[in-house]
Amino acid sequence: MKLKNDKLIEKYNLNLGTYYFFESYFIAEINEGEVITLEKLNDLIPLVQKHYGDGKPFSYISNRINSHSISPVDYLSCPLNGMENFNGYGVVSYSRLCEKSIQVEKHFAKKPFYQFENLDQAINWSKKSA
Repeated sequence: MKLKNDKLIEKYNLNLGTYYFFESYFIAEINEGEVITLEKLNDLIPLVQKHYGDGKPFSYISNRINSHSISPVDYLSCPLNGMENFNGYGVVSYSRLCEKSIQVEKHFAKKPFYQFENLDQAINWSKKSA
């Protein structure tokens, strides 16, 4: 992943996928076919704490280049919701099916939840939210 102006702080290849951490946001690219559960986030949450645990505002961007699923009710218990400096979810979708799934997920999110057509739009939103 190459972004014009933003400096990549760290990249992690975890069981669920690849995560890219930047100053005020992180991007997730989940592996094809994964089913995301709260238990599977156990290796991600310490990394979020490491990068943003000092109270620095941040957003989560899901770059859905691969097809995967999540139980929408898991948004209710997502550990990110407990972080006051978490600004919300940005989701980049590339298919109609993904867009329909996002409409359902959005109703369960406790933080702002936005859908974007491309990664640049999501990143611009994240920077304005910081």
